[in-house]
Amino acid sequence: MRIGLYDPHLGTLGGGERYFLTILEEALGVAGAEVTLLSPDEPDPAGWRRLGIEVGDGAFAWAPGMDREVTEASRGLDLLVAMVNDVPPLSYARRSVAMIQFPHRSHMDVRGRVLRALRVSRAPAALASYELFICNSEFTRKHIGARLGVHAVIVAPPVDVPPAASSERDPLILSVGRFFSDWHSKNQHVLVEAFAELGAPGWSLVLAGGADDRAYVERVRRAAEGLPVELRLDVPRDELLDLQSRVALFWHAAGYGQDPERHPERLEHFGIATVEAMAHGAVPLVYPAGGSAELVEDGRTGRWWRTPAELAERTREVIADEPERARLAAAARAEAEQYATDRFRAAIHELVLRA
Repeated sequence: MRIGLYDPHLGTLGGGERYFLTILEEALGVAGAEVTLLSPDEPDPAGWRRLGIEVGDGAFAWAPGMDREVTEASRGLDLLVAMVNDVPPLSYARRSVAMIQFPHRSHMDVRGRVLRALRVSRAPAALASYELFICNSEFTRKHIGARLGVHAVIVAPPVDVPPAASSERDPLILSVGRFFSDWHSKNQHVLVEAFAELGAPGWSLVLAGGADDRAYVERVRRAAEGLPVELRLDVPRDELLDLQSRVALFWHAAGYGQDPERHPERLEHFGIATVEAMAHGAVPLVYPAGGSAELVEDGRTGRWWRTPAELAERTREVIADEPERARLAAAARAEAEQYATDRFRAAIHELVLRA
C-alpha cells in the first residue's frame, strides 16, 4: 500500500502537527505500507519528540513540495492524506482523505459562487477528488460546511491521558502554547496582565511553548518583569509532563479580542493543551470561544472568563475554595478521558487507513 501524507506546515510544531504525525505513526504500522511524507519542510523526527512522537530514522521517504507537487505525486498513491487550512490539492490517488484544521476563507460566499460559475475556481474539482473529510471539533465541522460546502466527520485530536492524577498540587498556574503575535496568538501577554491583577501570594504562572516569534517572547518577558512568571521555551516533552502533573490551574486565552462572527478562524479550533491539562488533573480557566467552549463547561469542568479582570476574579474564587477546585479537577479529568490517544488511533485505522 503506497501512502502519502501531506502537511504544508510541518515545520510549525503545534497541535495540528501532533494530529498529523500520530497518523504518520499509525501509517508506518500498516503491514507492507510504503509511506512518503510530502512537505516543503524537511522532516525533523528529533524535534517531533517534543510532541511525544517517536519515528525511527529511515522509516519513511520524503518528497519536498506544495499543492502542485502533491497532485502529481498522488497519481502513484493508494492513499493520500492531506492536512490543510483551505481547499486541499487535487488528488488522483485511489483514496483521498483531507483533514481540515479550519477553513480560513469561504468558497461558498458571493465571490466563491461567482468563481464557480466562471469555472475558474479549483475548489469544486479538488473537493470532489476526496472521499472523506475529517476535522477536530464540532466548531470546525460547522464552518467546513459553511465555507467549503462539504460534510466532515469529527475525529478529535489524540491526548495522552495518564492512568492517575495526584490530588496534591503545587500553587502553579500553567499555560501552554506557541509564542507568536499574529491573529491566532495564544495571547500570553493577556495572561500576564491577568496575573498582575490576581494578588495571590505564593502562586506562580508558567508560560510554556515554542519560541516561534522572538519579538513577541520579549514583549511577554518585559510585561512579566517583577512578577513570579516564568517563560519555559521549547520545553522537552518530559519536562512538560512533569509540569502538567503538578500544576493546580490551567489558563488559556486563544480567541480573546477577536470577532467570532467575522473571523471564526482566529479562535481556538480545538485546544489540545487544555485537554492535556484536564487529563492531568488541572482546573482549566478558558476564554469561551470556538473549541474551548466545547471542551470546558463553565462551573462543571472548569471556568470561563471574558476579560483579564474576570480571569483574575474566577481564579481567586477557585484558589480560595479547595473542595470546589478538587471537584472541578475530577470532572475535568473524567471529561478528558474521551480524547485518549488509543481512541484516536482506532478511529484513524477504521476511517482513514483501511484498505
